[in-house]
Amino acid sequence: MKKILSFVLALAFALSILVFIPARSAGAGLPFTDVPEKAWYYKEVCAAYEAGLMNGRSEIVFAPKENVTRAEIAAILARIDGADLSDTAKYAASFPDVKQGAWYMKYLGWAANKGILKGYTDGSVKPNDPVTRAELAVMMTRYAESRSLAKLPASPKVDSFSDASSFKKWYADSAETLRFAGIFAGDSAGKFNPSSNATRAEVAALSVRLSDSVDVAENTVLIASSHENLGTAVIVDGTSDVANYVADRVHEVTGRSVKMLDGAFRRQKAEIIVLETERPESQGISDGLAKFDYRIKVTDGDGFASVTVAFERTFVGKYLVDMILGEYYKNGELRLPKGTDLEKTYPFRYADRDKSDVLIETDVTQLRDPCVLLEDGVYYMYGTGWRMYKNTSGDLAGPWEGPYSVVEDPDDINGDRWAPEVYKYGGRYVMFTTYRSRSTGCRGCAVFTSESPEGPFTLHSDGQVTPRDRDAIDGTLYVDPDGQPWMIFSNEHTMTDDRVGRFSAAKMDADLTEFVSEPVELFRADSPSWSNANITDGPFLYTCEDGSLLMIWSDDDEAGYCIGIARSESGSVTGPWVQQDERLYSLTYFGDWDGGHGMIFRSIEGDMYVSFHSPNVKTDERSSNPVFLRIREENGTLVPDFPNE
Repeated sequence: MKKILSFVLALAFALSILVFIPARSAGAGLPFTDVPEKAWYYKEVCAAYEAGLMNGRSEIVFAPKENVTRAEIAAILARIDGADLSDTAKYAASFPDVKQGAWYMKYLGWAANKGILKGYTDGSVKPNDPVTRAELAVMMTRYAESRSLAKLPASPKVDSFSDASSFKKWYADSAETLRFAGIFAGDSAGKFNPSSNATRAEVAALSVRLSDSVDVAENTVLIASSHENLGTAVIVDGTSDVANYVADRVHEVTGRSVKMLDGAFRRQKAEIIVLETERPESQGISDGLAKFDYRIKVTDGDGFASVTVAFERTFVGKYLVDMILGEYYKNGELRLPKGTDLEKTYPFRYADRDKSDVLIETDVTQLRDPCVLLEDGVYYMYGTGWRMYKNTSGDLAGPWEGPYSVVEDPDDINGDRWAPEVYKYGGRYVMFTTYRSRSTGCRGCAVFTSESPEGPFTLHSDGQVTPRDRDAIDGTLYVDPDGQPWMIFSNEHTMTDDRVGRFSAAKMDADLTEFVSEPVELFRADSPSWSNANITDGPFLYTCEDGSLLMIWSDDDEAGYCIGIARSESGSVTGPWVQQDERLYSLTYFGDWDGGHGMIFRSIEGDMYVSFHSPNVKTDERSSNPVFLRIREENGTLVPDFPNE
């Protein structure tokens, strides 16, 4: 999951040190002269030696191609386990072919006690016999079972062994379990080769993989898996919008369908609980949470695993789910640390400031993509739906009269009357706007004109001026220092090859009827560090007093719809454009609503504002309402204009 807030970074680090065991590195002090650095097993031998799992045949000889005995495997597994074998009486081997005092007696006794080594039908254990790959697989899986680890972590190496059809029953399940966990792999032909003796090089690699796999399994809880032989994720509290979001995301990431249990207590193998639950281990975790606090708790009781996410605002919950799935879904499994119980407070940038100092909420209850034009002391506000509101009071909050219909439909329109921007240009009132074409089926930007800000605005360009074979939206006007008019518009993500939106710019003729240059791509939606949705909405250009050329535009950050800022390094509309990390507006600033698709205007008093709709999606509490944020220039960029700063 991309773009994490500072409060989640701390969480991610805290979890990651438990969840993912780093690959063991090869040290510089390997003493063995028969283990060349170019050998496939070099790093594995280094790791096994440094971890104390295997020693050499002598101080300088490892003997990578020699066989490994059954007693040596017992010793390696005991070392992986960290077993305390000081009680020699407890682990005295009772096999008839084990000599008293033999170096391996305590290891064989430990392995027998754990059920790892069971001996042959005649009672012998044959400690000095070479171990076959089949025998080794069985001993390893028995060891995992002895630690209640029947389900080792999954691995991307899941191709079946090519000789599986000839497997014998006594080792088939073990071979499959270890293949699935990425511990055993086939040879160049994909064969398991069960009757082949395991070499010391192979055992070094297998022991390190098993040790790492056991560490992960014992310290984590399996929450969800894409693999058929592991548990299905279960969502509890299906009435929650976030629960539905969790269900969609789990399915998207893992490929598994989820069960919506609607708050009822059910015994399942794995579950993700959102907010309310009757599960005793997870009840009450939301107690004491403030409006934007969150808590993550992982439990592992009664034979199944769960992660409970509690929060008071939807966006926090969605973001935590995205973070968890993005950070901890590896190799087909979602695993989190056992015992995780973290409670955090969401930090809002302007939590200590009064938003009413800079933010005006209008009395218009539903209007998206608002654009404000001040003309002869009257405010005109245009928005999606080609509606216009009028304000003669001088107070930006209202009253706003309307709505009025001010645009005449062109013959080719088939809906989507989007994002009108109105300017005074060339003695007329010009509207750049978006509609869907009946003939092409695509959205495109066109130019309308009127003799009055109150309309009617009629089609001026020859239909859509943007490329007609793809969706292009949110055209805006920019006139460069040479007087050349440009249209900047969005190549909408709906029709790009990678579903990432882009902004483009093209020169227009002086009368704004058509493009006179090919469009030039400016930047992609995923250019800034904070981008979280790959959409490009609402471009609007602004030239600072120092000549800096800025573009405000909208995408989602971690909290929802927002307004970002890009700067042209050349001062030209063609860029290159550099994204600022700080947004002009985000839900993370005040904590009430997201919002975006901003356009800049001046008030009667000369103050500068950006108009936008907030929230982006209508809720039960509020529609997408026009709001105005007072802004100012500061060091060649735009910032909220708090008083006394």
